[in-house]
Amino acid sequence: MTVKQAIVSELGEDRILLPELIARSLGANDQVKYYFALLQAARDNAEHPSVPAMDLKAERIASKLDDVWLDEVVAGARKEKPGTYRLPHGPEILRRITGAIRTMLECLPPDERTALRARADALKFVETDHGAISKKLIGDITSGDRARGDSLHLVVMDAHKAINRLQAETAVETVSGARVHGLSKEGRGRVEAFMLGLNRTAPLKFDHPGLATTATEHDGRLLIQNDIGTTDAHVLVIRVENLKTTLTYTDIHGARLKFFKSLFEAFEVAWETTEQRRSEAVASGEYMLATGTFQAADEGELRRYLGHLGSRIVYLIDWNKMRKRLRGFVGKEPAIAILKWAADNDYGHRGLLEIGGEEALADAIEFAAASRLRYGQRLDALISEKRAIAFLQEAMKAASLGLRQRRSRRAINDEIKARLRGYFESERLGIFRIAAAHAAIGYDLALALYEAILHGGAGSDASWLTRFTATAARLESKADLLLNEARHDIKRFDRPQALLRFAEHTDDAIDELEEAANLVDLAHSADCAPETLARLRPLAEQALGGSQELVKLIECAASITRADVRDDLDEFMSALERLVGIEHQADEELRSVRRWLIEQASDQRQIIVLHELAKAIEAATDGQTHAAQALREYIMEEVIA
Repeated sequence: MTVKQAIVSELGEDRILLPELIARSLGANDQVKYYFALLQAARDNAEHPSVPAMDLKAERIASKLDDVWLDEVVAGARKEKPGTYRLPHGPEILRRITGAIRTMLECLPPDERTALRARADALKFVETDHGAISKKLIGDITSGDRARGDSLHLVVMDAHKAINRLQAETAVETVSGARVHGLSKEGRGRVEAFMLGLNRTAPLKFDHPGLATTATEHDGRLLIQNDIGTTDAHVLVIRVENLKTTLTYTDIHGARLKFFKSLFEAFEVAWETTEQRRSEAVASGEYMLATGTFQAADEGELRRYLGHLGSRIVYLIDWNKMRKRLRGFVGKEPAIAILKWAADNDYGHRGLLEIGGEEALADAIEFAAASRLRYGQRLDALISEKRAIAFLQEAMKAASLGLRQRRSRRAINDEIKARLRGYFESERLGIFRIAAAHAAIGYDLALALYEAILHGGAGSDASWLTRFTATAARLESKADLLLNEARHDIKRFDRPQALLRFAEHTDDAIDELEEAANLVDLAHSADCAPETLARLRPLAEQALGGSQELVKLIECAASITRADVRDDLDEFMSALERLVGIEHQADEELRSVRRWLIEQASDQRQIIVLHELAKAIEAATDGQTHAAQALREYIMEEVIA
């Protein structure tokens, strides 16, 4: 009995194993009869060595015995003394006869099995000495004459008759691929519903064995059993009675059991507490058992549930193997979440294993990461966890769809590499997306400042000042958040320090513009006339122009790593040159404002506030230029070089 059969038997559902047990018993019958013939032929050859030895190779092959040494037993038999023979592997042959008879009896009802086993036990032979077997023992084993008394051959004959009778009573047919017997019309429809779901997703196991299904019905209760895969103690037994379905699932992996339960979120399955059971049939000595009950409202809902249940089983095959492989790329919880996503979307994970599994993923990372890859780095350390999860999901989808479309494994692997390259490109551009948003805030603040200087002043409607100061405060707060995000991104991905200096200089410019906004408020309090405040308009224009050029610089820098970089680099350098020119012009405008204040202004309050306002605006252009120079350093030393 196999481990799976032992577990099913422990669950109290031997009946569902009957067709398979009958098949095993009939196979054992063929083998034990071959061994009987082998003993008789070996005896005859030892008695008459001059007669050509009988060749039983064809019988051995027909009995599904692969041991080629059995073909040498007859020719190698020798008469040791009168009534005693020495056979090659004699003790092993006798042990195999005992084991085959034991296997034959497994399928029989308990009363018949017990009676036949008692007869066989009563005929036990003494272990032979170094291959010596007596003529009498061979006769006692192989005799078919009831008048001479009982023999193992007679036990085998009687067992064979009982097996044939049981097989006739257990007529096996096929329903949608399931081996079934004794089904009612209703039971047949329910098995068909289960198999409809199973067959829909079964192709996702690809070349892996498993998913064989058997079913029987007894006393109004339908029993369905699926072998899942090849893992010991991995058993699924379904009992359907009226509209209630009870699912018993055993596993040696707690994580997989929890995963399996999560596949039924669309149905109200009541799961009992998971039990820990011990079994000598399992290598580990123990396994876990979970029972889930679903009460359907009607036959339609019951069959939908059975179809869903059947469709989920394929996702258990090699689940633990794939989970372990994914752990080399993402954390424990994300790995399980990826497997759940693949199951929920009917892609599965077996396709990715088929095209190389972790080796295919490692090749893709080496291709996409290039010089950035360091030994032992996980994918979520190279790109964000969110992007790593998204890529692994896409890899599973690409492998599953590609294999079902009969695309070559090489083509699928190339597609996965290209997809990951896109994620690395997206990750590379992440800092520039943050920088663009940060610089855009600087532009909005510079524009608001320019309009305030252009239209504000004493005597104007004070509502503009309230709106302006609120806008400036809001924009500056957003800029601070983006600066923190940029710092985190630069630290997480170990980006060049030039990018950190760029982000901080950009924020310095924004801080100066926000300071200028506060000084506009003071200028209003100092009763500066609109025409007086407007004297700073050329300086404000420079700050606005500088913020525009900074946005352009970021747009160019984000694309300079591509193959055709000439135009992008030329545009970057042109924008940088214009920004440097703006900074120089802002210096001139500041000097002009100072001169005007000395020559024209008389109110000390206005002189102080206007001078500080002018300095803040000019300092903003300095910050913009410093940021641009840091960005140039990054481009020239980290990208172009």
